[in-house]
Amino acid sequence: MMKSFEGKWVLVTGGSRGIGRATVQAFRAAGAQVAVNGRTADSTAEGIAAMDDDGLIAAPGDIGTVAGCEAAVGAALDAFGGLDVLVNSAGVAKARSVETCDEAFWDEVIDINLKGTFFCIRAAAAALRESRGSIVNVASTSGLTGDANLSTYCASKGGVVLLTKALSAEFAPDVRINCVCPGWVDTDMAKVYINRSDDPAAARAEINADSPMGRIARPDEIAASILYLASKAAGIVTGVVLPIDGGSMASG
Repeated sequence: MMKSFEGKWVLVTGGSRGIGRATVQAFRAAGAQVAVNGRTADSTAEGIAAMDDDGLIAAPGDIGTVAGCEAAVGAALDAFGGLDVLVNSAGVAKARSVETCDEAFWDEVIDINLKGTFFCIRAAAAALRESRGSIVNVASTSGLTGDANLSTYCASKGGVVLLTKALSAEFAPDVRINCVCPGWVDTDMAKVYINRSDDPAAARAEINADSPMGRIARPDEIAASILYLASKAAGIVTGVVLPIDGGSMASG
């Protein structure tokens, strides 16, 4: 693999699992120095240990809080002295009907998915302007269309979509800001949903059938799109919201 990010400094929030972990590994394979964020010091250390890479930097912090966002970005800046790429991958997906959604549930989903994205960007803004860097936010196809019993999640990810567009205009031309919107991805989050179903095999088959490509996405496929948007090859690309769903939305 070409070392297209050789000498670059990258922070991936939610980098200890799922799409975030795949993104960390992809940036490392492309030559970057990467800081990995997890909610706590222990979870971050466990995530790094699982990747078996001594070159990773720990940047713990609860992305659902402003202090946690600042701690994560601060740890990366302390280690690197600057920042070239911020990937906002930390997120939570939970389903509840409106009638069963209380304030604590609403706050948890909105704080991690939307508030955290905004305040990580705010914390990293000066460093990224200095490096003329790039931000990639991870939203969801649920931020582009409505899903029953996912109103809070849809609201949070829809907020990330419009935040991306608004800040891309505010930060241009110094910093490019783009967004990926994955559909179903074969992560632990998806497996929990599938395994809780009455018939897990049927649930997976239904998810696969929803995609014209006939299968669920792999985390490394989402990571590859994130790397493209952060790369010099996308030097004129900003404000883009990219669905990665096997064509599900295109086919209705």
